[in-house]
Amino acid sequence: MKNIIKNLIIVLVIAFSLALTGCANMRWGTNAGVDVNWGPNGPRVHPHVGVDLYSGGKF
Repeated sequence: MKNIIKNLIIVLVIAFSLALTGCANMRWGTNAGVDVNWGPNGPRVHPHVGVDLYSGGKF
């Protein structure tokens, strides 16, 4: 029983360290702007703001 618990703890520590390594290069990416849709009554402007997490390369 003690070996099973010890092995489970070791596996959890390895999985946790791999998860943290995978998130090490996360960066915030933000964007903002307006969308213009043309309709029968003229243009309609829809503002938008976005916040994303980016995990590869450089911006």
